[in-house]
Amino acid sequence: MSPFFSRLISVVASYFIFSAAWFCLWSISLHLVERPELAVLLFPFGLRLGLMLQCPRGYWPVLLLAEWIMLIWLAHEVALAHLPLLIAGGVLTLLPVALISRYRQQRDWRTLLSQGAALVAAALLQSLPWVGQQAMLTVLLLTLTGGLTLAPTCLVIWHYLTSTRWQPLGPALISQPVNWRARHLIWYLLLFVISLWLQLGLPAELSRFTPFCLALPIIALAWHYGWQGALIATLMNAIALIASQTWHDHPVDLLLSLLAQSLTGLLLGAGIQRLRELNQSLQSELARNRRLAERLVETEEHVRQEVARELHDDIGQTITAIRTQAGIVQRLAPDNHRVIQSGAHIEQLSLGVYDSVRRLLGRLRPRQLDDLSLEEAVRSLMREMELEDYGIVTHLDWRINERLLSEVQRITLFRVCQEGLNNIVKHASASAVTLSVWQQDERVMLELEDDGCGLPPGSGQQGFGLAGMRERVTVLGGSLTISCTFGTRVSVRLPLRPV
Repeated sequence: MSPFFSRLISVVASYFIFSAAWFCLWSISLHLVERPELAVLLFPFGLRLGLMLQCPRGYWPVLLLAEWIMLIWLAHEVALAHLPLLIAGGVLTLLPVALISRYRQQRDWRTLLSQGAALVAAALLQSLPWVGQQAMLTVLLLTLTGGLTLAPTCLVIWHYLTSTRWQPLGPALISQPVNWRARHLIWYLLLFVISLWLQLGLPAELSRFTPFCLALPIIALAWHYGWQGALIATLMNAIALIASQTWHDHPVDLLLSLLAQSLTGLLLGAGIQRLRELNQSLQSELARNRRLAERLVETEEHVRQEVARELHDDIGQTITAIRTQAGIVQRLAPDNHRVIQSGAHIEQLSLGVYDSVRRLLGRLRPRQLDDLSLEEAVRSLMREMELEDYGIVTHLDWRINERLLSEVQRITLFRVCQEGLNNIVKHASASAVTLSVWQQDERVMLELEDDGCGLPPGSGQQGFGLAGMRERVTVLGGSLTISCTFGTRVSVRLPLRPV
């Protein structure tokens, strides 16, 4: 099919569909207002504005022509008055619609507010030709109500149609089950029933409080589904208000109630959508900062590993050379007691320096993790610290798959165990220590508990203390807590890396 015929078919279909919808909405509006020309300014006005705000400009003449033809036909059928005023107002409404259509907003909340402003401006311009007429305020109320009630609904439908990926109909598509999203349908039906009950079930003396109660479905759906939920709840409330018998004797109150519902849904939807976008932006920034922090931790560990390796090689070779030279000095002067004693002393000092440097290297980079698993490294740490010599009985309960842990997480957990055990040896005066590690809800849990006297004030606050460990755990998205009710308990919660 050629593009011309395709465009022609779409134009003709748009004309007939819009005309049918326009006439149906005019019939509904006629039940709410007494005069046929005023009924044109309620829901038909909102439908035309809503479609013009969403569809391309090439379809605007089709919408205006269809509306004018319907107006001329109604003028002959039901003696429609003020036809020139209706047509002139329709032309004036093109100004705000054309202005807003030039600036398409990327954010949904800005689209809502900008189109809401365009609707208010269009309502004012539509009522401008009625200046001096007795029904001017009524016209303004009708255009505001119709525009703010139906135009946002057109935005919801248009947003769904443009964001949905359409697939050609075929055997593969027909065989797929239909996803009814029962949870969403139940929510909609439940809140719609509540709206009807508020309209029909409340006593007559409480009927004036109905608009306040109708705000509850809007708040509930807006909170759960964003701006689309707020606008759909507004539409449901509007249907409930129109179907109710309570307002038939008070048409102005009905229009004011519809206008209040529409403004509530529009502003509340825009506000909640703004909050959602801010939360998403904040979450993305937090995730970005967390990735940067993890990268910094990885870089720090890499630098520590390089420094530890260089220190181990250089100082190890230097101390070996010192010991060799001390032995040579002792052999060169076998009869000099002072020289032999000084050489032995130098050798002992070099061994002491080597042991000190080795301990510092262990704090700088856990050497156990280079060759052992985390569980084996922790057991090796407990043996090296000789906790049994201090009268401390240890128990290790290990129930975690270490393949789920990153290298930074392995080092962090090892350092927490290392710092916690050091504090127990130095300060706790404990007789039993229990270390438990397990997985729970995509998190690795670590608890180090003793039966001692607890940590003294200010301990573990400097150097590689628990405060530094808490900062490192926090960087990795976890938490570290310390309680000293009965003994000391160090608890770590660390999220597992994505597999």
